[in-house]
Amino acid sequence: MKITKDTTTEEALKIGSDCQRCGRCCTYGSGFMLESEVARIAQFLKLPKDRFVKDFLLETEIFHTPVFKIRSLKKKDAPYGPCMFLEKNMCGIHDVKPLHCRVCNCKDGDDLHAWFMVHYCLNIYDPESVRQYDSYVKTGGRMIPGAELEKLFPDKQMLRKILSYERFK
Repeated sequence: MKITKDTTTEEALKIGSDCQRCGRCCTYGSGFMLESEVARIAQFLKLPKDRFVKDFLLETEIFHTPVFKIRSLKKKDAPYGPCMFLEKNMCGIHDVKPLHCRVCNCKDGDDLHAWFMVHYCLNIYDPESVRQYDSYVKTGGRMIPGAELEKLFPDKQMLRKILSYERFK
């Protein structure tokens, strides 16, 4: 199945369920977590939400949208390492893992990651988010069909103003 901007969450979950449970995806890093998923996963781990955030997550942003990144167990002298929840090539929080981890897999992971970013990180009502997405695309970021700014942004004149920094808010 081809992944496009119009792929639904249910379809993305179905495509992402094709996980071979090999552990490769999680060996070189970890997934992203939305704020709305934090309490559920903290409860699963029987931890207070604030401690879970402090001990297991890094606050970051994608396209000016706050998200969490699950900490990695970085290897000596390497900028990467396995997800801290990876246990014997299996996810230690599989039953409650974040949407990003559920949809991305070794086979279609790049397109599903791009789908996730368009659906959950890009905010067309935030000019800075739009500019960062535009920069991402122009520098070779992965694009899925239908996720071109011209197709996502209904007001072409406003898009031009945002991209030329005539519009800040």
